[in-house]
Amino acid sequence: MNTKRLIGIGGIIFAVIAGAVFFGTKVQPMKNKSIKPMITVSTFSLYEASREVGGDLVDVEVIVPLGNDPHMFSPNPKQVAQISTSSLFVYNGAGFETWAENIKKTLPASTHVIDMSQYVTLYANQENTHEDHEEHEHRHGAYDPHYWLDINNMSKMVKTMEVKFSKLIPKKEAEFHKNATAYLAKLQTLKTDYTTGLSECKNRTLITNHDAFGYLARANNLKNISIIGLSSDEQPSAKILSEVIALVKEHGITTIFFEEMINDNVAQTIARETGAKAQALQPLENISENELKSHETYESIMRTNLAKLTQAMECR
Repeated sequence: MNTKRLIGIGGIIFAVIAGAVFFGTKVQPMKNKSIKPMITVSTFSLYEASREVGGDLVDVEVIVPLGNDPHMFSPNPKQVAQISTSSLFVYNGAGFETWAENIKKTLPASTHVIDMSQYVTLYANQENTHEDHEEHEHRHGAYDPHYWLDINNMSKMVKTMEVKFSKLIPKKEAEFHKNATAYLAKLQTLKTDYTTGLSECKNRTLITNHDAFGYLARANNLKNISIIGLSSDEQPSAKILSEVIALVKEHGITTIFFEEMINDNVAQTIARETGAKAQALQPLENISENELKSHETYESIMRTNLAKLTQAMECR
């Protein structure tokens, strides 16, 4: 009886030791799976700036899933855990991600947090879209958060990433600087093409369903009229629709732009009532699965936007 008992105990001990060895050899390599710092970002423009500067030296992950409207996003526990294990967490700021303001207080000291809105030029919410914006401003803050659509701000984002990455990996500072310099040159060319392409246009009024293009309009001397303001889930009143329809007819505006990834019913309604056409414009808050497969970038999407604008505004 005692012998059997000893054998049983010995078997259990052997199993525990074997299990420890087995699981130890399985789990241990996972700790060193990647020696690259992990950078988590909230929006597509931040991803582009990080990827262009970091190159192969860092791993960059976007928290908002492809094709999702970032205005409506809230991270799940798994996504919060992903952020907490990253070396850097970069978010847009200026009221764009209310969830980021909440979770950054819970992140470990090992995760450095960057509010990119502190490093760019911000403009106050103009809210000149024919509606009462008191509640609107309360929900979204004092500033328009879509600042990356001003190419000058995108350049500032790139420069900020260069500085932050160089502090993260000092030995690679020269490589980060090289990457940033090359991308800044591309952005400067893009800015020049916007200036040239939109310099002489028959119509300089940009009408959109959602107020995501204020920075683009301001940087290129366009008059921006949005129908529902900064909130992508708002619905305009009948009075607002009537005023916009009258404006479109009065000025002979041929195109009503709507933001991709949100409901285009408002733009389509105005288009039907005025004979104009409704066309998508990409605000670069996020990209779709198809755009990812097509290897679309900030630069390529901005050029597509430029082509649509020059055609709609009859530029030469």
